[in-house]
Amino acid sequence: MATATEAPASVTAEGPTSHTQNQADTRPANTFGYSRAEQLEALHRLREPFKPEEIRYLPRVWCKACRDAKGTCNRNDHERRQCRKCGQNMTTAHIDLRFVGHAEATNRLLNVDPFWDWEPMAPDANGLPQYDGNRGMWIRLTVCGMTRLGYGSADGKSGGDAVKEIIGDAIRNAGMRFGMALDLWTSSDLQIVESGGASLDETSASPAQDSRPEAARPHAMSPAETQQQVLGPFLERVRNGWDTLEATLQALAEAKAKALLDEMVPFGEPKVLTRVEDMLNARIKQLRARRDELNGHADTRERSAA
Repeated sequence: MATATEAPASVTAEGPTSHTQNQADTRPANTFGYSRAEQLEALHRLREPFKPEEIRYLPRVWCKACRDAKGTCNRNDHERRQCRKCGQNMTTAHIDLRFVGHAEATNRLLNVDPFWDWEPMAPDANGLPQYDGNRGMWIRLTVCGMTRLGYGSADGKSGGDAVKEIIGDAIRNAGMRFGMALDLWTSSDLQIVESGGASLDETSASPAQDSRPEAARPHAMSPAETQQQVLGPFLERVRNGWDTLEATLQALAEAKAKALLDEMVPFGEPKVLTRVEDMLNARIKQLRARRDELNGHADTRERSAA
């Protein structure tokens, strides 16, 4: 396989196609006593798939006419019935987005790090969490000495229920930045496309456009098209983390979970079609060698100073 150290080329003609190697694989020293190996293990455990019984379903109507009618539109193939997934009695022109609740997310965090914690980005004048202009809240979530940001909101709710909803939503959102339940988010995006709505928030289509024959029958994506939908965003994440060992290790785990290991991508200089698994393993080997070299130089400087 190719041995060049460039990031994999984009599967499209857009954007940069490579990254430089000038960034060292270093992190701040304050990790609350957790070693890098322990942090990597925690990240892998956070990304483990949730059990089917831990996953819930949120119905979202993708037909604008059904949403406007607050029931069903005048199309014959949109009927009101009981959904076996979400259990709701509603139009068949909806999809069920998979998600994990606050209790399931908290249980996963406790299993990975019993000392995990979260805090608001800023307190208000009374020392309580500070909300933004949208009645949402930014938080810092810390797991095994790693801290990442998250945002929570409770659209349409008020009072104490809204406060609890905001906290739970923010923890799940920040947990997703660690990779927790990330597969549920990405598969939901694909479901939206496959169900006939490019976006659940789309409001520009008129009822006349909804009644077109091509809109009445969602396009069924082939396995190759679906795989390409997954591969493109995946390679973009690989390029963004190309100079970081931790991110590349996570990419390898993601490729395995999404059956992308045998996909062929342009890699090296000159560009050669290479298996995703071979490309990532080669890069991991390079990054580990660079880390060991940096550590060796640091040890030499310490001995010289002594």
